[in-house]
Amino acid sequence: MLGKVLGALVGGGAQAMAAAVTPFTGDRLQDEASRHGEMLARFQQYGVEFADRQNRTGWDSFIDGLNRLPRPAMALGVIGMFVWASADPAGFAVAAQAWALIPEEMWIVLGAIITFFFGDRTLLSIRRIGGPSAEQVAAVLAARARLDQTRAERSPDPAVSAEQYDRAMADPDIPLSDEIIQEWNRRRGRTGTR
Repeated sequence: MLGKVLGALVGGGAQAMAAAVTPFTGDRLQDEASRHGEMLARFQQYGVEFADRQNRTGWDSFIDGLNRLPRPAMALGVIGMFVWASADPAGFAVAAQAWALIPEEMWIVLGAIITFFFGDRTLLSIRRIGGPSAEQVAAVLAARARLDQTRAERSPDPAVSAEQYDRAMADPDIPLSDEIIQEWNRRRGRTGTR
């Protein structure tokens, strides 16, 4: 009987189990072959884009140049705004006030255009990455527990006495010192940063 059970698991039973699970988990070899084919197609597309074409006109070159401008123009434009703000603060302030008058709906449309323009690559990379594994999550949680323990061990004794703290908290006219604020954070269960 044990021989039949092992034969079923090793033989047809294992193949049936794999066939039942594959629609939910996917076939890794097929997924890798699909990704490889997708990358090859993308490289071929880039190759065609940069290769010399037969019967290429000046119009084709002009349109290809325009297609390559948006990303560098946006990046250089943002850097240019910082240069402009430091070189001509008054002019930049006037322009910023004019931008403040632009209706919010137009900013939403501009944001959507830029998001869709740059977002396709981001979404593709997020889809490929997947998520952290169970081992990575466990390692992060263990590191955080060690860090919390180290902070608890290194937390100094309160720098102020209870009387000083009560006196400082009772008088609203006097600004609180750093030590009083740290004591307040400690009493509320937070760790002070120093």
